[in-house]
Amino acid sequence: PADYDNFHELIFIDETTRVSGGISWAVLGGLSIGLPPVLNFGIPGDRALQERVAREVLSGEKVICLCITEAGAGSDVAGLQCRADDMGDHFIVNGDKKWITNGIYADYFTVIVQTGAPGSRQKGLSMLLMEKSMPGIQTRKMECTGMWCSGTTFITFDNVKVPKTNIIGKLNGGFMQVMYNFNH
Repeated sequence: PADYDNFHELIFIDETTRVSGGISWAVLGGLSIGLPPVLNFGIPGDRALQERVAREVLSGEKVICLCITEAGAGSDVAGLQCRADDMGDHFIVNGDKKWITNGIYADYFTVIVQTGAPGSRQKGLSMLLMEKSMPGIQTRKMECTGMWCSGTTFITFDNVKVPKTNIIGKLNGGFMQVMYNFNH
């Protein structure tokens, strides 16, 4: 809705947790951090995809998650190693993401990847929208103590072909987009 803001989201989350904190985490954990980059920064190369993803996720038909953390970098966003190599009209993505909330259930992945030159750190990060149906994506549920229903996942991207039209926001603008999303 046009007037929906953070206050409305807080009320929604508070009401949902009345049922169960775990269920709320499972239902909202990925949604509340995975969808905002799509809504706030858009998918300039494919507005129809942006609208479809938003509609499907907000209706509950599909699930989205945010893929940032890596085993070797933790939450050091600038030190991420998952790479998207430029192949002209598409990227080839290779790497792993770990401890991804709702990853096992997700149909869509908002993924931060290195698109800049090696060593470019935060200046070479971009966000891509990836779909579980893309060949080369493998998800494995992690057995963690605590919030079991959150679907904590280890995700592997193995030569995944992603159209350049799936860039969220700006190429190499991903670091600022992630920081904005963390402040949400």
